[in-house]
Amino acid sequence: MIKAVFIVGNKRSGSTQLMHLLNLHPNIFISNESDIIWILYRFHQGLDIIPYQWDTPLGMNATLEKYRDLLSKDKTPMENFITLQTTLMREGSKKLVPMDKEHLLWIGDQKPFQQIDPEILPFIKTHFPNSRFIHLIRHPFPTVQSSKVFIGDLWKGMTEAEILHRWTMHETWVEQEKQKQEVPMLDIKYEDIVEHTQASLAKMFDFLEVPYNKSLLQEGRQLTRRLLKYHPPLPCPPETQAIMQKYGYAQHNLRLESPLFIKSMNFLRRLQRKVTGTW
Repeated sequence: MIKAVFIVGNKRSGSTQLMHLLNLHPNIFISNESDIIWILYRFHQGLDIIPYQWDTPLGMNATLEKYRDLLSKDKTPMENFITLQTTLMREGSKKLVPMDKEHLLWIGDQKPFQQIDPEILPFIKTHFPNSRFIHLIRHPFPTVQSSKVFIGDLWKGMTEAEILHRWTMHETWVEQEKQKQEVPMLDIKYEDIVEHTQASLAKMFDFLEVPYNKSLLQEGRQLTRRLLKYHPPLPCPPETQAIMQKYGYAQHNLRLESPLFIKSMNFLRRLQRKVTGTW
């Protein structure tokens, strides 16, 4: 039986890389921002399918343009979910080549904001039984930095403090859901994916109860660049600090606040990759 897996947390936290890593497995398919849950949430309540307030409408519009006719009120949300996602999988998308996976067990979408929104979660819990959640978390400072340099409209005109507030809001949604203990949820740190790719992949495959071998884990390591990211020092409100402390994130790291150190270390890591063929 096919079940749904939801990636939750914040954008610019490595969710695209996580999507590619999970898609290495023959029993798992994760789409690249199809916005399928938001579409189904609106469609099955008879509401106009308008853009989600905390995100851009690019993914939603692309999905509706190609697959709106596949939506049916005669199907359950789960049936519509499987129909659209498997069709998208076979046809491919801008960031994903077409895939043919005959033995799918898990299907998901790379959309961390929407899938942890307290407004949408009751719909997910009702219509997607036995689903599981992977909470991808990354230190907020490089997340903010990545958001600032991102080409697009999502964070356009926002200050660092405003982006940090959004990070805190979405992580607070995660914490609130964890406290309810109503859905299985696994924490995965972006930093662990980068530094310990194989162990992180094994942890996620174990969580989803799918088989894997050493070769699959090694393929994930080859796919993941082991590079450091700049941590710009930012003032943090108490609620942000509390979340950071829970995941072992420090407010100050002199090495990662130094562009020279990061540049030097990444040079050595790229050199290692060139010489040894592995990160």
